[in-house]
Amino acid sequence: MNKISKGTGAVHLRRALRLAGSAAVVAMLSTGGGMAQDKTLLVMGGQGHEDNMRAVGPAAGGTDILGPFEAADGVKVSWSAATNPQLQEALQRLGPLSSTAEDVIFVHQFDTNSRLPDFLEPLDGYLAAHPIDGFPDDWAPGVAGASVFDGKRYLVPFRCGAMTLWYNNQIFAERGLDGGPKVPEDIYEIAKAATFTRDNGEQVFGVAFRGTSWSITEDLAALSRAYGGDMVLPDGTVTINQKPVVEAVNLLKRLFKDGLMPPNWATLDQAGVNQLFKDGRVAMTLGGTNYNKTFNDGESLVNGHAVATRWPLVKELQSAERDYGAGTVFYWGLGILKGSQHKDTAAAFLQHISSPQSVHALAVNGSGPCTAAELAVAAKADPAMTIQSEIFAVANNPLPINENINQIRDVLGETIQNIVVNDLDTQAELDGLARRLERLYR
Repeated sequence: MNKISKGTGAVHLRRALRLAGSAAVVAMLSTGGGMAQDKTLLVMGGQGHEDNMRAVGPAAGGTDILGPFEAADGVKVSWSAATNPQLQEALQRLGPLSSTAEDVIFVHQFDTNSRLPDFLEPLDGYLAAHPIDGFPDDWAPGVAGASVFDGKRYLVPFRCGAMTLWYNNQIFAERGLDGGPKVPEDIYEIAKAATFTRDNGEQVFGVAFRGTSWSITEDLAALSRAYGGDMVLPDGTVTINQKPVVEAVNLLKRLFKDGLMPPNWATLDQAGVNQLFKDGRVAMTLGGTNYNKTFNDGESLVNGHAVATRWPLVKELQSAERDYGAGTVFYWGLGILKGSQHKDTAAAFLQHISSPQSVHALAVNGSGPCTAAELAVAAKADPAMTIQSEIFAVANNPLPINENINQIRDVLGETIQNIVVNDLDTQAELDGLARRLERLYR
């Protein structure tokens, strides 16, 4: 108990100090202190993003890439930590303002739509003054081009990755299982074999997918692609009520109904499934290809036993060239808010964290690399990076980018939760969802 209490207290203290630091920055900016304006850069991003840059938390023991930038440029990088939905809201709230305390913001792939020019500063001129070595040629083409509108660039990709399956090879060995699923039905059979109660009464579940509205989009896209389909085609054609997606949703329903997934599935986000896996409470889960250090962290119960495996694919679609499912890709980009008062410093920051040296350090710290050069280096030491390379070659966004993407994800998440948890008729519910999505994709 003492260890947990101390760790929790440290987290709370750290967060309090961070919030206090952010508030102090805002206060100094509002009073017009010239020195504060020249020396402080306020970044809005996820806690994991800062941990990775500072080499703290899960990235402890790695390389701090912000310290050298602060020392060389005489700049203090202050952090405003936010959840994914909070960052979405902040982009739309702060973006239209002519003056903001915040300078740089992390933007998720689902927000890379045609409204970006309303919120962010075009980067082309700044990147000419602060060129990034190898950019954009060495970056994944789809990711690098996603935030270019009317010939102007608005984001530099920072954290790229793919979702794949991870399993606990110790539990697998105990339950007589050998390797990951080859076809989608294997997920059910493996989960059934790996669901059991330990002698001490602890329940172990065969698989844990994410069930929150934010997460269902990515998980269902990956499962649908295991059956050879997509929820919505790249041109906006809605196919969410067709056979591959119906089968994917029915798989989720069976897993939940038969008790092979945790009963709180609908509230599980990435942090939730990660912790269950690290605690040895689930045998298989979905996670980023860059999660090797997250799982095999030297401390958790799964340490040394977390193995990445490829997405399954229905047998009739397997070939000599590809016998695995496409999965999904994800990425975060960094942009400069229109209202930033330190745009040139912000551009220097983007240049620094995107240099080959920083990209390598970030990858070692646990961030998914966006460049082909670093991905090739990472794959030599981490087999999961080979899987990421394969997925990047065949996968795209879970859904086509659209200005209504938040509403699309909300109605999708609500519908899938209702089907799975309340055992509603899958086809009927997906037919209704298809009609709603068709209106939103017009």
